[in-house]
Formats: sequence, C-alpha cells, structure tokens
Amino acid sequence: MNISLPNQFFRFFYIRLAAVLAAGLLLASCQTGGLNNDPNSSTSQLTPRLTENPSGEVFGQGNIRVALLVPKTAPGNGAKVAQEIVNGALMALEDFGQNTIQLVVKDTIGQAATAQTRASEAVGEGASIILGPLFSANVSAASAMTQPAGRPIMAFSTDASIAKRGVYLLSYTPQDDVHRIVSYAASQGKRSIIAFLPSNAYGAVVEGTLRQVAGRSGVSIVHIARYERSGPGIEAAVRDAAAFYQNADTVYIPEGGNVPSAILGSMKRLLVTMDNKQVLGSGRWESVKFGDRLLTGAIYPGRDISKFENFSTRYETKYGLKPGVNAALGHDAVTLTIELVRRNREKAFRANIIENVNGFVGINGIFRFRKQGTAERGLAIYRVTNGLGQLLVPAPSSFGFSR
Repeated sequence: MNISLPNQFFRFFYIRLAAVLAAGLLLASCQTGGLNNDPNSSTSQLTPRLTENPSGEVFGQGNIRVALLVPKTAPGNGAKVAQEIVNGALMALEDFGQNTIQLVVKDTIGQAATAQTRASEAVGEGASIILGPLFSANVSAASAMTQPAGRPIMAFSTDASIAKRGVYLLSYTPQDDVHRIVSYAASQGKRSIIAFLPSNAYGAVVEGTLRQVAGRSGVSIVHIARYERSGPGIEAAVRDAAAFYQNADTVYIPEGGNVPSAILGSMKRLLVTMDNKQVLGSGRWESVKFGDRLLTGAIYPGRDISKFENFSTRYETKYGLKPGVNAALGHDAVTLTIELVRRNREKAFRANIIENVNGFVGINGIFRFRKQGTAERGLAIYRVTNGLGQLLVPAPSSFGFSR
C-alpha cells in the first residue's frame, strides 16, 4: 500500500514466492507498544516455555507455538467448516512458516466446555496466540482462559458482541456488511428502505445496525418486515407490508439462499411495481443462485476476490474441493501470525501491533482490527447481471478512512 509514514513508524512488505504471489498476505507498517490487551506493558511473553508433546495435531518446527481451535468432530456443518479452516491454515504454514511457528490443531467438538479446556491446554503448553474457536459460545469460554494469561485470540465467529481487546474476530460481521451496502445506496440517492429481516438473532443485529447507518446516511426506514423462515412465513410478511411499498425506493433483503427469490416472487404475485426500486442484498448472497430474473439489477456487498482465484486453484489442486471463505480465513490467520512474528519478534502480539491502523491485505482483501476486537474489512459492491454477480465498485485497496 502506498502510505507515507513518519520516521518513528516501521514500514515493511513481504515478497512471497512466485507460485504463491497472489495468495499472500501483505502487511502494512506497524506501530510498536503494548502487550496483548495492555498496550502500555513493557514486558512480553512471546516465547513462553513450551512443553513437550502438546495435545493435538502438530505441524511445523518453529519455536513459537500457535494453537488452532476448531470443531473438527462437531455435528452438522461445523466439522466441514473446521476442515476448511485447517486446510487453509496448513497451506499458509507450507507457504511461509514451517520453521517459524509450530501449529497445534485442537478439536473443540463444537462445545463451549471443551473449547475452554483446549484453550487452557494451549496456554499451559506455551502457545503465544490462539486462533479460533469458531462458535461464539466457544470463543467466550476460551477467552476466560486466555485473557488472564495475556494470550490474544484471533477467532472465526461473526458475533460482534463477544469481541473485545484481546479477543479479535477475523471473520466478516453483519455490521460492516450493512454499513457498506446502505451507505453505498445512500450515495446513489436512495432515501427510503423497506427491509425484510428474519425473526432471529441475525435479523435483530441487522436491524440495529440498519437503524444506525440509515440515520447517519439520511435514509428513512419505511418499514421493517419480519418473517419466519418458511414459505407461508415469507408470504405473510410480504403481504403485511403491502401498504409501505409505494413509499420505498429500496428493498433490502440481507438473507441469502432461496430467500431473496421467495420474497421478490411474493411481491410480484402481489403486483408490487419495482420501477425505480433498488434491491439490496448482503455478503450472504454468495449462496444465492442468480439465474432468477427477478434478481437482475440487485446489488450487494462482498469480499474482494481479486486474489482469491489463485488461492482457490491451488486449494482445489491440493484437496480436490473448491474452497469457501473459511479456507481463506484459515490461511490469513496463520499467514498474519507468521508475519507478525517475523517482523516484530518479542512485540508480535502486542495490542498495538495487532490493531495496526493501516491494516493488512489478505486473500479476501484488506482488513484491520478495531480496538473493540472486530475486523473492519474493505468490501466490494457487486451487481447481478446476466445471472452472475459482477463487480460494480472495487473494494478499497487501503484504509484511507478513519474507523
């Protein structure tokens, strides 16, 4: 990133091997000062005493131990996500750090009590930082062990309520998603929104953020239509909102999957005119099939995939599967950890290093950690055209704005 800094700052960049150039993590310049969640501390525990034979799967020969907590044997989709994270993490280790860090993978089984036990093990075994867990309750339980020990967590949960200094979330949050798309719509002259939100915790988070962003952007909320996730539930919500369509110039549908098509199909059956109405989506629209013509012209925010294609090709060659966003998050978590160690040594995991205001560039674009623990990401805007999500506004390449 082309950023001019005062002399007291250190600027660095990382040039990776040609075979993995597009998938690398370029770190911006970092400020010094602060240990973990105490930015004024003058001591460091970067290299706590390592025990022999740590519990878990061990990869790498470095003298800095890093624990990766994931639900490898959790029921449902958790195990699949965990394996993607692990696969991405191991690719990063092979790319950059076999001799820099030792990665210890620990199975939380998706349970908070087990996550807490594994975090305690990691601290006792000398881990300098913990990557993961995945689920919010697991992160909270694990942090009860890591924070008193001064070990930061870099977790994969999307629940911003559990984030705090020392408990960082590498994942995408609904809050940033809402801010990006609503602010963009406002910049295009949209001033009135009708929002269809699920009657669950995700819907509540989106609504709270929507009200804040709309107020700051000069956008009025015409109506919040809440629905149960079923055909009849969606039909009822669309029908109950009939009196509000005329006064709205924007229809916001953040849920992905089949929900956008179901809502727009119900609106069509009610003869709602969509002339001069802009449909907004969210990052969850990666799961939407855009062949439905009702979606044509809709816009949604999404991750920067300009570097992802190279990573995806290498991942598919290695594992025989196409990677999702979680594989990239696993790769970025380990790459960032390795580079922080290489560039900062005993200061690597101090709060002011992790919270570098200039941020970092990962496979999914730029990101940085706020002091309250959430990640701020540079998101692109996509438009549905000819059955595909096509880039409309590129993601920013640097953080030229305050947080």
